[in-house]
Amino acid sequence: MRLFTAHFPTHEKSLEHAAAYALLTHAVEVIYQMPLPDIARDSHGKPYFPAHPEICFNLSHCRGLAACGISDAVLGVDCESIRPLRPGVLHRSFSPDESRFVLESPVPDEFFFRLWTLKESFVKALGIGISYPLHTAVFALDGETVTAHPDGWQFRQFRLESGHVVSCCVSPGDTLPAFPEHIAI
Repeated sequence: MRLFTAHFPTHEKSLEHAAAYALLTHAVEVIYQMPLPDIARDSHGKPYFPAHPEICFNLSHCRGLAACGISDAVLGVDCESIRPLRPGVLHRSFSPDESRFVLESPVPDEFFFRLWTLKESFVKALGIGISYPLHTAVFALDGETVTAHPDGWQFRQFRLESGHVVSCCVSPGDTLPAFPEHIAI
């Protein structure tokens, strides 16, 4: 798996979306030496290349950051800017142990988004989005290391100096990126 990120100064949804697709275009051109193929969406809305099912990708964007993961195996990527957590989402989407961990941590906002992006990357890899009962996908962190996660998957997380968190989920046979490749767009 390769992971690409791009920062941009605005918080406009349309520009965030465009930045994610610019990263995908760049990744396909660099890795596969071809123009961006046509994109379709499956029944759950997950994008894919119908003409190149061997190329898997996943996109994410948030306030000031876009991310694109690309691989020959199923993957999920999620990014978020660290901001005040929403207690309703915490209690609805996190297990009791995760909620306690977040609320008792020295930086609850950060740890909320670290766990949230892990959960999101997982359900994006599954291809079913947030219809999955997120509170059943339980994660644990020890410093920078993801110490507990759903079996059968690998995870890596990056905390960027910009105040963003990026999480990746891949199948056991894939290689996780050492760090995102930052692209200026």
